[in-house]
Amino acid sequence: MIVGGRRPSSATMRAALHREWGAALEIAEVPRPEPAAGEVRIAVQATSVNPIDIYTGYNVGYEQSMQLPCIPGWDVAGVVDSVGYGVTRHAVGDRLFGLASFPQPAGTYAEYLTVPAHHLAAMPASLSFTEAACLPMAALTAWQMLDSVAANGTRDLAGHRVLVSGASGGVGHLAVQLAAARGATVVALARPGNHAALYELGAHSCADHTDPAAVAAIGTVDAVVDLVGREFGRSLFGLVAAGGSISLANAWSIPDYEAAAATYGIRAVSYLVEPDPEALRAIAALADTGRLRVVVGAEFDLSRAVEAQQWVQNRAGFGKAAIVTGVP
Repeated sequence: MIVGGRRPSSATMRAALHREWGAALEIAEVPRPEPAAGEVRIAVQATSVNPIDIYTGYNVGYEQSMQLPCIPGWDVAGVVDSVGYGVTRHAVGDRLFGLASFPQPAGTYAEYLTVPAHHLAAMPASLSFTEAACLPMAALTAWQMLDSVAANGTRDLAGHRVLVSGASGGVGHLAVQLAAARGATVVALARPGNHAALYELGAHSCADHTDPAAVAAIGTVDAVVDLVGREFGRSLFGLVAAGGSISLANAWSIPDYEAAAATYGIRAVSYLVEPDPEALRAIAALADTGRLRVVVGAEFDLSRAVEAQQWVQNRAGFGKAAIVTGVP
């Protein structure tokens, strides 16, 4: 691996970083981190782009303690390179994936990463590093949002009609599959060009979110997983049956969302994803049994991290954008 015409030392690594808030990502050689007690160091094989990564470059989004220079990213799939004191659950050579340290800084747009060992789980055996890296934040978001709308604290959605907005995105296409796996009748909102793919993933019906008449024709649903927010998210409140729930990934974009939901006799839940290795293991099992498929819409080398983020910002395709490092 050559960087800037020379081979980096074992004490350094490549990373994509922001030197100033709002500045473009650049590739730089930076110190390779050492694992503290309770941490492992991962030789990162792949990460993926989430919208929060882009907000991070402007120092906005969830409350966080980012500092400059800032390496974005939380999704990781890779191989344990070193273990810190007290780590017994993972060993050098293990192939792991996870949501690293969220919402605290992680920095997965890099060749190496240190992360609390308990945030990681064994990779799905059937998936590549690239596919596995596209799962943690998106799949955990879908998983936990579905938990928040399930009745009586269970994960059972049998007999429930669940609407997923933003269904063709990184979280949405996984939410469709996970809701179907839990027994729900799934209604997917997306552009017509993405409907065929969503039917293949388990959607029972699809509607064009840009067509108000088509959205109104959906009728009543028991729950909504809203990945869009803003005025469109508010417009979905009226589709939820009395006593139902709507889980909002972007609740901040809907002023007084709880009070607004109450006027419809429904419950609105604001949602922030959390690391959850137990759920990751369940997600991995679904992937290995063919009940969950992650769609990698585009793959970029670390040197093209700017393009990877642009792909997500421009909603250029179906599914997730991955970044691969090429680290040995």
